Amino acid sequence: MSTSPRSRLLAAAAFAALAGTALAAPGSPAGAAESPTVLAKHLPGPLSLAINDDNVIYFNGSIGADGSKGALFRMAPGKDPKVVYSGKKVHEVEGVSTKGKTTYFLANTDLMKRSPNGDVMKVANLGAYEKNVNPDAQVHYGIADPPAECADGWPEPNPNDPENSAPPVSYTGIVDSHPYGSAVDGGTVYVADAAGNSILKVEGGEISTVAVLEPVSVEITQELADAIGAPAACVGLTYAFEGVPTDVEVGGDGMLYVSSLPGGEGGAGSVLRIDPATGEGDTVLGGLVGGTGVAVADDGDIYATNLFSGDITVLPSDEGAEPLAFAHTSNPAAVEVKGNKLYVTSGVFGPNGKILRYAR
Repeated sequence: MSTSPRSRLLAAAAFAALAGTALAAPGSPAGAAESPTVLAKHLPGPLSLAINDDNVIYFNGSIGADGSKGALFRMAPGKDPKVVYSGKKVHEVEGVSTKGKTTYFLANTDLMKRSPNGDVMKVANLGAYEKNVNPDAQVHYGIADPPAECADGWPEPNPNDPENSAPPVSYTGIVDSHPYGSAVDGGTVYVADAAGNSILKVEGGEISTVAVLEPVSVEITQELADAIGAPAACVGLTYAFEGVPTDVEVGGDGMLYVSSLPGGEGGAGSVLRIDPATGEGDTVLGGLVGGTGVAVADDGDIYATNLFSGDITVLPSDEGAEPLAFAHTSNPAAVEVKGNKLYVTSGVFGPNGKILRYAR
């Protein structure tokens, strides 16, 4: 079931899109925020961004005639973006985060560090860790003990077209790494490995597992079965989808906030709060339609993107508050908070992505 990293990540989300389940995000109608300021446009797939102490924005993208090379971009206030890192064998750059003037990012399956003077070094090989440890190896996904009529008629996965292909009817966690999000806390870097379904910790170059996301169980409806070509015998059964963590942030409470993008029908995405000391977690925000980014403000407000519905959801920190639709834009992916500003990447499928700035 191993595929290219980006296809591997989006396959779960596209499995939801197959069923035509692009739902509205939770809360009131979108558009509550004022119109954003467009900081940059015509960007090649900006799926991740971070802002350092000097308000310099770092974000990822692709370059080359066929867009096959990943790159890290830097955009100083009032300046145009410029490429500050790429490489012949770097197919993807993602998971950008900053600490002071130091930038961390993910190149293929390596965690990289860019110093304030522009030097880049490899910190850890996350792909090798997945190969050696495979944190979700014992986790069961799919349908538990599927009846023969369902299993025999279940469509075979198509490795050449993963975004329009069903996952296996039943399996355990495979060796597959796609580190997608990162966050820095002191001397520790936390990484969300989307394909590995795990939150990893890198400290002093050593990697360890903080948590493995639990599968997300979704009932197979007739609509979903029709979309993937599953037989009628599968309708009504429960499918345990991979958790697919897409972003991680460290809140002011020291907890990790993780967005997830599982498969299944729309609205299965969530934001989890995980204790980095124990790996225990709970869901603080559900109903996301393609959760690919999370940000936690100093006041405790939690923001999350809905890649497919186009909504940016906010969960106010007030006790008992309900989630609200903060704003709406085309295919929002990354979200970051700095002071009273919210930064979002939008239009991320293709060469016309944007970086937007909203007032909070």
